[in-house]
Amino acid sequence: MKKSSKAVLISTLFFVFLLVNFSCKREVAENNNEEIKSIPVEVTEVSRANLRKVISLTGNIEPWKVVNVVPDIGGKIAKIYVKEGDRVKKGQLLAELDTEAARLQLAQAKAALEMAQASFKDAKRNMERMERLRQEKAVSEQQYEKMRLAYDVALAQLNQAQKALDLVQHQIKVSLMKAPFSGVITGKYINEGETINPMMPGGRGVITLMDISRVKCKVNITERNLKEVRVGQKVLLTVDSYPGHIFIGKVYVINHAADPLTRSFEVQVAVPNPDLQLKPGMFARIKIVVEERENVISIPVDAVLEEGSNYYVYVVENQKAIKRKVKLGLEERELIEVQDGLRVGEKIVVVGKEMLKDEAAVRLEGGEVK
Repeated sequence: MKKSSKAVLISTLFFVFLLVNFSCKREVAENNNEEIKSIPVEVTEVSRANLRKVISLTGNIEPWKVVNVVPDIGGKIAKIYVKEGDRVKKGQLLAELDTEAARLQLAQAKAALEMAQASFKDAKRNMERMERLRQEKAVSEQQYEKMRLAYDVALAQLNQAQKALDLVQHQIKVSLMKAPFSGVITGKYINEGETINPMMPGGRGVITLMDISRVKCKVNITERNLKEVRVGQKVLLTVDSYPGHIFIGKVYVINHAADPLTRSFEVQVAVPNPDLQLKPGMFARIKIVVEERENVISIPVDAVLEEGSNYYVYVVENQKAIKRKVKLGLEERELIEVQDGLRVGEKIVVVGKEMLKDEAAVRLEGGEVK
């Protein structure tokens, strides 16, 4: 009897063990099946960003103004007061011609003017006396005409002497070469003691002056982009000399006549350059900002599915991928604006979306895509 009870107990315990083991295996299998059915995805969180649409172009930096300083008259260079690299102010004396002969002519012209003034003063006094005598009929008409002629000659001589003095003074004035605007000396082509002839073809002048307190770039845009570009739009300019630094400028000229060879339209952009960091001849990368949006809802472009003329994303809710239609807006590189269909903070699928269907079970892998 005791042996029979012991056998029954052992049989019962063995049966319980088998039952428990089977249940555990079944639960593990069900969990494994569930894992197999769910699709691995990577997600990102919907957030806000500042987006802009730009037209990317390239060009060479040019000075805002440039002039080759040349005297109006020829002569020997007496003095050059500046050298290459000097910064000068508007009106500053840069160089001058030898004016020794002109100053002698100036003294001579002044003396001739004084003589002409004295002669005219005497002729005028005589003419006034003659006018009175004529009214009194004390002189003949012939005497009056003779005095009138003498007065006219004295006046003409006075005017001639004044013009001669003005001419010499002008020659001395234009012998002084002054800066027409503030800028930097970028070239010197002649030495003191050498002679310059401004009428000689191919001459480069005495020195070159550039205004680079702001610079300009000429770029060409296509007919397709022309309708998007307007005067006053923001421009972002970068150069290799200052990596990571963005110079801010604006569009200031648009040529609305196409180049007959390239069929493109010239646009000029202006960029302030107070520290003279930008130099003429530098290669520049230019972005014209044609549209800009601040603090808009945005998502990665990789999260968007296109079906016909509609766009969709998969939003993860309770470990399921919910297919949702969205309205898109401005696109900038890897981000795109969402005008309708999403809220900030929602999780959307970025990697694995091609394998999904609406309300498909998903599991997150690889963390959240930033």
